[in-house]
Amino acid sequence: MKKCGRKESAAGRRAGLPTLAAAILLLLFGQAGCAKKTKVPAADVGPQRIVILPFSVPEDDPELQWAAMALPMLMARAGTHYPDFVVTPLWESMPTAIAAAGAARSFNDDSATAVANWLGAHWTVMGSITRSKGSAYSLVVDFIPAKSSDVPYRYIKTRKMDSMGNAMLASIRQFLRFSTGRIHPLPRVKVPGLDRVRPEGEALDREYGWFVEAAPGSAGTIVNDMTLTDKELARLLFNPTLYPGLAQ
Repeated sequence: MKKCGRKESAAGRRAGLPTLAAAILLLLFGQAGCAKKTKVPAADVGPQRIVILPFSVPEDDPELQWAAMALPMLMARAGTHYPDFVVTPLWESMPTAIAAAGAARSFNDDSATAVANWLGAHWTVMGSITRSKGSAYSLVVDFIPAKSSDVPYRYIKTRKMDSMGNAMLASIRQFLRFSTGRIHPLPRVKVPGLDRVRPEGEALDREYGWFVEAAPGSAGTIVNDMTLTDKELARLLFNPTLYPGLAQ
């Protein structure tokens, strides 16, 4: 399975991160990373606790940089429609994710597994988006298990930006059938296209400092608007301590 996540960032702003990253790796990399196995997942297991990592975007395509955080937002929103898909709030997971990714902003199976174990999750989600033919984009979503005895799952689709939200719904549905043994009906909802959530993706980048310098608490307008339409999602994306309206 290929590495997901690249993109260099200002290393100077993250000089303190390698120490934390090393601590995570030393503690957790003793556990084997996931590999393709013949074992079939046990049927009818409980809800799956998920950590969603920033997605990889091409290093030579800075115009697509905002999608690295917009895609996790779409995944989180799609996940709210599946009770068995329990998303760890980004404000809990992003500090660990950033430490594990390092200045290169890169994940692989081992680092994704480490993040899952550190946060007590069953799976991590990482992925990538690249331009394809015409106005289409190639989407890869990798579900990486915390346990080395479990089998990773990959979803691949080529779509236009306006249907990426529906692709997230489909990927979660297929993953849950694979991981829990249960067939979930496809929710009769429409998740916005990726092109519709660029402002939110850029706000999340600023909030957590994935590519740009972090400015926690700067997304007030985005959070206020989101609270009116989808407060559950807003609580997954932004820390209620910084945005007290989310705690009400």
